[in-house]
Amino acid sequence: YNARDARAVWRSIRAAGKVTMGSLYHEAMANGWRDNGAYERPSHAQIEERKRLAADRETVEGQAREKAQQAAAKKAGWILHQCKPEKHAYLDSKGFRDDIGRVWLADESNNLLCVPMYVNEALVGVQLIDRTGQKKFLTGQRTSGAVRLINNDGYGADNWFCEGYATALSLRACLQKMSLRYKIYVCFSATNMKNVAKSIASGYVICDQDESGTGERAAEEIGLPYWIPFDSTHDFNDWHKKNGSFKCSQELRKWLNFTKNSV
Repeated sequence: YNARDARAVWRSIRAAGKVTMGSLYHEAMANGWRDNGAYERPSHAQIEERKRLAADRETVEGQAREKAQQAAAKKAGWILHQCKPEKHAYLDSKGFRDDIGRVWLADESNNLLCVPMYVNEALVGVQLIDRTGQKKFLTGQRTSGAVRLINNDGYGADNWFCEGYATALSLRACLQKMSLRYKIYVCFSATNMKNVAKSIASGYVICDQDESGTGERAAEEIGLPYWIPFDSTHDFNDWHKKNGSFKCSQELRKWLNFTKNSV
């Protein structure tokens, strides 16, 4: 469980149809529950009918989900078209005061940093980050398999996987300090990082040090070499802000050399 991931997921969920407390009772009774405490096993015909209805519902829900994803992708394109290249308070707070991002003025008092999200180079959505660091996705958009790729691609470029955009910016600063080629995949959550990294199956993982241990568990399940902050910092960006690009790049180089020599 990760509270940040949970909030993002809940904000993006919309029911395909009307779901109420009555829906729970309906499903329970369809599966044999009775309000007098008794249990009546469904017949074979009832079970098969429920399977048929479930398949029909999945088809309808699948179509609704696909429609919602298409609408979100279209809206993401519209938002990005409205963006202007500007500095942003979130970037400033993460140690990148002079960096330029895609900024959308959602209303007169709310300018949002927009991080586009792609699946196989197709735009599927956008992560919206406000001045305080609150993040959300577009309603109905696809997040599974979606990434933001930051690279200076070329011969010898290594794959790097991380959760957050700020972590990716800090990692980029360190890799540039080391004069290395890189392909950094911003995955937006530990679960998605696991899916993306497993599908590519080569490279290195930068995981967060969260209280729940979600980041490190995901890195362990991926099975690739991973780096995690070794002090009280929460993630790579915190570590980078605390120590600066030179020190961080030197520590990362030591770890990278050790990792490569250990394989």
